Amino acid sequence: MKCTLKSLVSLTLLPLVFGAEYLVGVGKDETTGKKGLGFDPSVIHPQAGDTIAWEFRSGQHSVVQSTFENPCTGNGGINTGVQTVSDSLSVDAPGLPIIRVTVNNTDPLWFFDEAGGLCSKGAVLAVNPSSTQTAAAFKENAAKAPATSPPSTTQGDSSSSIASETSPAPSTTPSNAAQQIGQHVGLALGAFSFLFLGML
Repeated sequence: MKCTLKSLVSLTLLPLVFGAEYLVGVGKDETTGKKGLGFDPSVIHPQAGDTIAWEFRSGQHSVVQSTFENPCTGNGGINTGVQTVSDSLSVDAPGLPIIRVTVNNTDPLWFFDEAGGLCSKGAVLAVNPSSTQTAAAFKENAAKAPATSPPSTTQGDSSSSIASETSPAPSTTPSNAAQQIGQHVGLALGAFSFLFLGML
């Protein structure tokens, strides 16, 4: 396969056009992959422009922004409110509710599942932890925290590090969703390549 300057430039610019999406299961045990407490995964490293998609599993769960020092106390930032999902749904059922936020920078962000007082049991999420404020230390801080108060149902103001967007649960099956995403990406890539390569 012959590699041309045009194809190299096109491939190099692709990450600038599309941000990645980090799917995080809320109420999914990251060690077993089954329903449980916590986030799966519990540590992610998105870049500016990437999206975090919180997908809520069965039971009552919430995502509340906190601080490294006080993992189980909301800081007035993102608060999804309690999301209730039927216990009869499987852990990866299609159509689970999703709330998306866009990451504005790579500053560390800290979240916990306020519903049911699960924070001190390890239901925490570290976004871009640093070498001095690690995900493990955040989880240790949460384990030492007193039990959380009953969950709130309102959304707080978003911090400057993320922009919140609530999305309805997808109405397509996983295969159709993948096909639709592929079509959108294909159309966008085709248009981008046509415009950019025409300039070379």
